[in-house]
Amino acid sequence: MKPRLLAAAAAASMLAGCAGFADLQAPIVRQEPERFKAAQSLVEVATSPGPATDWWKTFGDSQLDDLVGEALRDSPSVAIAMARVQRSHAVAGLADAARQPSLNLEFNADRELFSANYIFPPPWGGAYWNPARMAGEFGYEFDFWGRNQARFEGARAEAEAAAADAAAARLMIAVAIARSYVELEYEFALADLVDQSIRQRAEALRLVGLRVAAGLDAPAASEKAAAQLAAVRAQQAVVGERILALRHQLAALLGAGPDRGLAIQRPALLSAGNLALPSVLPADLIGRRPDVAALRARVEAAGRYVSAAQADFYPNVNLIGFIGLQSLDITDLLKSGSKMLGLGPALHLPLFDGGRLRQQLAARFAEQDAATAQYNQSLSEALHEIADAVSRWRALEVRQAEQNKATANLRNARQYAEQRYRSGLTSRLAVTDAENDLIAEQVRDADLRAQRFAAVIDLARAVGGGYRIDATNRP
Repeated sequence: MKPRLLAAAAAASMLAGCAGFADLQAPIVRQEPERFKAAQSLVEVATSPGPATDWWKTFGDSQLDDLVGEALRDSPSVAIAMARVQRSHAVAGLADAARQPSLNLEFNADRELFSANYIFPPPWGGAYWNPARMAGEFGYEFDFWGRNQARFEGARAEAEAAAADAAAARLMIAVAIARSYVELEYEFALADLVDQSIRQRAEALRLVGLRVAAGLDAPAASEKAAAQLAAVRAQQAVVGERILALRHQLAALLGAGPDRGLAIQRPALLSAGNLALPSVLPADLIGRRPDVAALRARVEAAGRYVSAAQADFYPNVNLIGFIGLQSLDITDLLKSGSKMLGLGPALHLPLFDGGRLRQQLAARFAEQDAATAQYNQSLSEALHEIADAVSRWRALEVRQAEQNKATANLRNARQYAEQRYRSGLTSRLAVTDAENDLIAEQVRDADLRAQRFAAVIDLARAVGGGYRIDATNRP
C-alpha cells in the first residue's frame, strides 16, 4: 500500500471511528467527598490523626491482640483476598507486557515428501527431504491511540482495588474478632452476675420457706420464690451456651477448629477510650476507607477501559520482522546461502464489524456508570456510618452518666437494707431483695460497657481502621 493511500485509509478510519461512538457516553458523574456535608452532624467531636492500623490494642487486652494477629495470619478470607491481589498484579503484568516489543526464537524441522507436480522441480520434487527453519521473530505494536497504555492503566487500577479489598478484608476480620471478644466479655460478666443471683434467689427461697412454715406467708410465696430460682438457673444454662458459641465463633474467624476456641481465656478489656475522629472529613475518606478506595480505583479502571475500547475504532499498526536460516534440507541449514530476512508493517482497519466495537464500548460505558454509582453511594454510606457511630457514642455517654447514678442509688439502698436488718428493723429477705435489684442493675452496667466497646469498634471500622491509600502496592 502506497504511503498516500495508507494515510488516507488511516484518516478515513479515524473519522469513521469518531462517528461510530460520538453519541455514546457515561451519564453518571463521579462525586467528590466535599459534596457530602457532615459538619453539623460531627460538630464538637474531638479530632485526632485517626486510628492506628492496630486500633484494637487500645483496649489493653493482650489475648485480643494475639487473636487478631492470628486471624490476620491464618484466616481463609484474608488468604482469598491476598490471592486476588496476586492475580490482579499478574494481570497488570500481562497488560504491561503487551506494550513491549516481542522477540521469539523459532526452530522447526520435519521430513516431507515433496510433490513432483508442485513448485519443486526434480530432483526435489517426488523425493523425501528434511526442510528446516531457524529464525528470530520480532514484533511491536505502535500504540498510536493509547489502547495498550489504557489497558495497562486499567489493570493497574484494578490491582490497586484488589489491594484495597484485601485491606478491607483484614479490617473486617479484626472488627469481627473484636466484636465477638467484647460479647464474650459481656457473657462472662453476665455469668458471674447470674451466679450471684442464683445464690440470692436460693437464700430468698430458704427465707420464704421459713416464713411459710411459721405461718407468716402463704404457700404461694414459696412457689413464686422457687419459680424465680428456676428461671435464673435456666438463664445460667443459656449464658453458658452463648459463651461456648462465641468461643466457636472466634475459632472459625481464626480459621481453626472449635477446640481452638476452648483455649480462649476470659477477656480482660481495660478501657474503650474516648471518641475522636480524623481531622479531615469527609475528604479524607478516599484515603482512609479501604472499601471506598477500592471503589474509586474501579472507577479509574473503568474509565481506562473505556479509552481502550474507543481506541479499538482506530487503525492498529504493527511492525513485524524476522531473521534467520531456512533450507529445503537440514544439512544445508547452516550454509551461507540459507539466510533469510524480512521486515514490514501490518495494518488493521476496522471498517465493518456488524456493530461489535460499538456494543463493546457501550458495555464499557455501562460498567463505568455502575462503578461510579457504587462509588458515589459508598461515600454517602460511609459518612452516615460515621455520623451514626458518633450519635451512638453521645447517647451512650448520657446513658452511662444516668446508669452510674442508678447503680449508686441501688448500692446505697442495699447498704440501708443491711443496716436496717442488723438493727432488727427488717428481715433478711429485704436484704436479698435489695441485692437482687442491684444485680439486675449491674447487668445493665455490663451491657452498657459492651455497647461502649462496640461503638468504638464501629467507629474504627467507619473511618477505615487506620488504612492509608498510599500503602497500596502498585504493580
